[in-house]
Amino acid sequence: MNKKYIYTIIVICVLASITFFIGYSLSEKTNTTKDENGTLSFFIDNSDNISHTVTVEVLDLQNTSKCNKTYSIAPNERLEPTPISLKKDTYLYEITLDNNITKRQITGEYPEDLNSEFLIIEVNKYPKEPLELSLVIE
Repeated sequence: MNKKYIYTIIVICVLASITFFIGYSLSEKTNTTKDENGTLSFFIDNSDNISHTVTVEVLDLQNTSKCNKTYSIAPNERLEPTPISLKKDTYLYEITLDNNITKRQITGEYPEDLNSEFLIIEVNKYPKEPLELSLVIE
């Protein structure tokens, strides 16, 4: 009976150790994944008196498109923020207004510090500067 009791305690200790190490390993993998991801967001504000079409494309360093969407925006309309979840890295926003004017904005120049970046796309009624981009880093 004494040997059976000792074996039971050893088995319980081994199972507890295995459970602890599996749980620890999984929590480390989860944290690493969270640390590698960042969020880019943008919103479009049309301050002009006419409707416009705005195309937003996000490209990675290999020039591969990660997001490409076109929006029709009414006069004085503001579209809700649009989040894009990507691996922390450097990306290029390419914004095109009415298939005519294109501006570019680099984001994530220091990807290790990236938690959230927010691009403001402003469509103006001023002919000299109809498209303005502003980047906010959180």
